[in-house]
This record gives sequence, C-alpha cells and structure tokens, in this order.
Amino acid sequence: MIGVLRHRNFRRLWLSQLISQAGDWFQRIALLALLSELGVQEAWWGVGTLFGVELTLRLLPAAFFGPIAGPFADRFSKRGLMLAADLFRAVVVLGFLWIDQPDEIPWLYALLLLHMSSSIFFTAARSAAVPETVPKDELHDALALSAATWSAMLAFGSALGGLLMQGVGIRGIFLLDSFTFLLSAGFLFGLRLPPVAKHPEPLRLGDLLLFRDLARAARHGRQQRLFPALFAKTLWGGAGGFLVILALLAKDRFALGGGPEAVGGAMAILYAARGVGTGLGPFLGRRLLGRHRSALRRQVGWGFWIGASGYALVPFCPNLLLAFLVISLAHCGGSVLWVCSSTLWQQSAQPAFRGRLFALEFFGMTVAFSATGLLAGALYDSGASLNGLLWGHAALVLLGGLIWSLWSPSLPSENSPEGLS
Repeated sequence: MIGVLRHRNFRRLWLSQLISQAGDWFQRIALLALLSELGVQEAWWGVGTLFGVELTLRLLPAAFFGPIAGPFADRFSKRGLMLAADLFRAVVVLGFLWIDQPDEIPWLYALLLLHMSSSIFFTAARSAAVPETVPKDELHDALALSAATWSAMLAFGSALGGLLMQGVGIRGIFLLDSFTFLLSAGFLFGLRLPPVAKHPEPLRLGDLLLFRDLARAARHGRQQRLFPALFAKTLWGGAGGFLVILALLAKDRFALGGGPEAVGGAMAILYAARGVGTGLGPFLGRRLLGRHRSALRRQVGWGFWIGASGYALVPFCPNLLLAFLVISLAHCGGSVLWVCSSTLWQQSAQPAFRGRLFALEFFGMTVAFSATGLLAGALYDSGASLNGLLWGHAALVLLGGLIWSLWSPSLPSENSPEGLS
C-alpha cells in the first residue's frame, strides 16, 4: 500500500491530504469543546441539538454543493479547484477566533457552513484526481492509503488537538488550522495532472440547478450496475447518530465534570478511537479476505455487522479505555465498508463520470448521516438515555446491512464487461 507513494503526483496529493486533515481534526475538537461550553450557558439551546447541528453543517453542504462540485471536477482543473478551496478555507477558519458568546453561535455555524461548502469542491476534485495519479491496478492501494491517512489524521489530529488545547487554548487551535491549509496549498503547487479533456456535454447553469448533470451520472451508474456500491454509505447512514453520541459520551460520561479542556480531552480520545479503527480496517480486510471483487463485496457486508456490534457494546464499558477499544472495533467495520464500496464503483466507472458519481455517493451519505445525527441530538435533549441511543442507532445500521445483503448480488462480477472496464 505504501508503495504507491513512489508516484510523485500521488505523493503530493497525499501530503496535501495529510496536513490539511490533521488541522481539520484539531479544529473539530476545538469547535465541539467551544459548543459544549457555550451550550451550557445558553438556556435556549440543548447541547445535543448543538452537536447535531454541527454534524449536519459538516455534512449537508456535500448534498447541496456536491452536485455542482462533481461537474466542476469533471470539467475544470482539479489542481486549481483544490488550491482555491485551500486558500479560501485558510481565511474562513480565522473567523472562529471571534466566537466567544452564546448569541454568536449562529455566526459559528455560518462560518462552518462556508468552510464545509468549499471543502466539498476540494474533496470532489481530490477524489476524481486519485485515479489520474496511479496505475489502475494500484487504485485500491491508493484509495486504501487515502482512507488510512484520513484515519491516522483522525487519531493523531484528534489526540494532538486535545493535548495542544491544554497549551494554546481553543483559539490557538484555530490559528494552527488556518496554517495547515496554507501548507496543503504549498504541496499542491507542484502537482501535475493530465490535461482536462474536452467534455462531451457543456456545463449549463440550468443543468446544475436542476441536477440534470447529476442525473446523467446516475444513468451511467445504473447502466454499469453500480448502485449498490454507490449507496452503501447511505445504508451506513445510521452511524451518523454515533458521531453525535460520541461527543455526548465525552461530555456526560468521561469528562468527569471538567471544563471545556476536559471535555475536549475526552472527545479527543474517543475520536482517536475512530481513527485507529478506520486505519486498521482496510488493512485487515485486505489481508484476511483479499481484494478481488467478490471479496470486496463480502467486506462491505461484514462492515455493517462489525460497526453495529461495536457500538452496541459501548454501554457495557465502565471506563474510557474499554470504550476506546470497542469504538475502534466498530470503525474497523465502517472503514472496510467505506473503502471497498468506493473501490467497487470506481473500478467500473468511466473517468468522465467519476466526479459526478462521487457527488451522488456523497449526496446520499450526507443526507442519511445528517438526519440520524440530528435525530440523536434531539432525542438526547428530549430525555433519551445514551445507552438507548446507542442501541437504537446500532439497529438502524443492522437494517442497512440487511438491505445491502439483499441488493449487492446485482453488482457486476469480475468477468462481466462492467467489472472489467
């Protein structure tokens, strides 16, 4: 897997991802700690709802801007899109420095919305660029390394962010995050990608606003029989509630009544568990089951069951260490599902449609994750127990796994024309 770093362009793309994602996790821990502090002061806002809205604003822009970002990534310079997004985000995150009162929470959300809206253009361009930086037979390795890097930065960035917060404070973290975007842009300046081919269909505003361009990609996905792989992450959407519950567990169960720094420290450990699990999952799946198409399908199925089972065990964890272990197990399953489903459709999709298919995949996932995250936060504020929330969302994930097991046989096999394209 590490061998793909010998390709210069993939290496630069990877270094950009490495540094900017570390800063992202610094920032998220700081924002959640800040919301926890401001939510306690503000009687009109339940903390669960605050966390649910934060998750929604991190995810939902992909649903609205993904259908625009995908066509842009298919038609314009991917390097240019990534550079512009990095520089814009470097400025936007500095606005968090001025948020220190409960009545400024809407401004925090507005800045987060701007930040994440630009991030989807970066992510769509980077996802569409990966197949252009490595040979086709190394694509799975490149995607697995990208996912492992995300996981490592989640673990390392979250843990380091929690530690740094003790020294530089919440606002110091925001300054560091801005710097990481500038450094990421520096790596991208030397990136060389193939020239953008003339697209057979012009980019029309009406097509974007009415999702016609996305509909063309959907037709391609249906013709190639890719829908089960494209919507596997949507079926995994019950896990969106887990991401809100993690922050609530840190605040109520593991921070031991401490202030924002203690809450941030507990959040950092729980989010680091996500990173450890997502880093190990694709590696273990490939070692144990292989990487041919039938093995990838099996790994997606196992991912649902492992993810649900891990979180269902959290209520039985009396301390942070055991919670760390079972959450890591859960995200081993989630990351296997994530990487293998992406590989299944990217191997068969035509290059001209990859950016829009990525947008379609993200559209379904973000709507599902946002809905279940908001549900978890609202139920918590209404008096639901954390244990009940964990078991309820585990049941939603199991339901998604059942649907996948019934749907996935329609995917193309290794020997079909779609599987060989």
